[in-house]
Amino acid sequence: MEYYSPDNDATTKRLVEPFALYSTQENWLLIAWCRLRMDFRSFRLDRIKTLNLLDEQFEPQKMSLQEYFKICLEKSSQPLT
Repeated sequence: MEYYSPDNDATTKRLVEPFALYSTQENWLLIAWCRLRMDFRSFRLDRIKTLNLLDEQFEPQKMSLQEYFKICLEKSSQPLT
């Protein structure tokens, strides 16, 4: 997919493995394993410029959405080094 980031006013190409969709008060988000960053990332749907479906298959993540949010909470509470 091509994804627009307003932080650096750039569009990047990402190969992602979708994990979940969820809605916040303001936006719909795609949570996916990003092969570029080798980590989970969340992508606002309104910032996805193009999206191509591939014939590739990937192994589904072996965790629940609740476990994902727990990991995010733990990462955000760690002190910066």
